[in-house]
Amino acid sequence: MAGFAIFMTIAIVGLVSLVAAGIMSACLYFATKRKEAVRGRRVVFVSSVAPFLALFWVGVALVIYVMVSNLLAHQSCGFSPDPYVTLPNGYVIGSHNTYDGYFHAPGVETDVPVVGPGYVRSLIDLDFSDPYFSGTQFDFQTSTTRSFVFDTRTRSFKATEPANEGGKPCGTPPDQACLSAWTDANTHAQTDTNSYLLDGLRAVSASLAKLCPPLPDSRG
Repeated sequence: MAGFAIFMTIAIVGLVSLVAAGIMSACLYFATKRKEAVRGRRVVFVSSVAPFLALFWVGVALVIYVMVSNLLAHQSCGFSPDPYVTLPNGYVIGSHNTYDGYFHAPGVETDVPVVGPGYVRSLIDLDFSDPYFSGTQFDFQTSTTRSFVFDTRTRSFKATEPANEGGKPCGTPPDQACLSAWTDANTHAQTDTNSYLLDGLRAVSASLAKLCPPLPDSRG
């Protein structure tokens, strides 16, 4: 649904821009047509196509921006339903369809299980203290939230026991209890101050930035 919403937003903006360019082109055409004898037909033609050329340049600039973001900056351009960003240590933090937060090691792809070799999914809160990622995630086996620690050196994952040890696994399709628990967890992922979507990402980046060697003093 998020991808369709983004597509429709871009389509509507593009259509409105095209209509606006057409109106502006018509206005410029009639404005310069009256003085065609003085300014010449070339001026009339250039004035008429100028709005469409400007619109074309916006499109070209947008494509360049997307390519730079994805290929050079290694991060989502902001229009994707699956946003992600690459951290200074090579790990990637992202969200599948804006509802399934994850991080994974360089060269690793996430899979169906919420935990796998080199990745963790279903994130809620996230923090980093070299060399550990720590936070909370939703556990579909018990329909509860649990804490975890991930060692970036060994890529080992350790989770605490959930508060509700006798929790019921989410079925297929999930029952109402599971849906309610997942909705609550997703709300925390959207609103917590240390959510992986909000301050959690900034805190992780700040912690990693401290590990980078300082730049040499050019005044020396």
